[in-house]
Amino acid sequence: MVHHNEPPDPSASPQDAVSVSVSTDVPAPQTHPAPQTHFRPFRDVDERSLVASATRFLGHSGFYWGPLDVDEAHARLASLPVGTFLIRDSMQTDVFFTLSYRSADGPTSVRILLKGCGFVLDGSKHVFPCLFELLRFYMTFPKKSLKRPYRGSAPQKLQELCRRAVVKTYGKENLGKLPVSAVLKDFLQLYPFSI
Repeated sequence: MVHHNEPPDPSASPQDAVSVSVSTDVPAPQTHPAPQTHFRPFRDVDERSLVASATRFLGHSGFYWGPLDVDEAHARLASLPVGTFLIRDSMQTDVFFTLSYRSADGPTSVRILLKGCGFVLDGSKHVFPCLFELLRFYMTFPKKSLKRPYRGSAPQKLQELCRRAVVKTYGKENLGKLPVSAVLKDFLQLYPFSI
């Protein structure tokens, strides 16, 4: 018997030979249009990098809910304190993320737009190079419309709580200088924000 990627055995008897017929009537492979995605194409590499970085950090934040629709987001926030917020995928095809939060008037959702390689809330003039700087701004802004992220009802892991405490104490810019192991530094850099 002949195995793939091996030369035939010259001592093999004719009964062991395998007959293979090759057809030349192979249909050409069909081409299908590229699948439609929820998101529009990126304008440039910097925009792609900005969104990829935000998505990576959001994955470690605990308050990113992915493809949660507006009704579900508002239902989750309805009974929570004013200022509680979450980030979810936007259902609008040209927008990546939406901020849903509990205002004094009830749950509200605002699109987070990309503008000049930065993030901005729809209707605002404040542009930020990082999504988490945008959130921090609205958490510290005099109105303080955002107060705390909604991470669900499950208890948070001690590692996550400690990471945010370390970042809050030492600051994002000083994490690389801490006298800790490389593994711990890598863990801190997965989500270098105190939110």
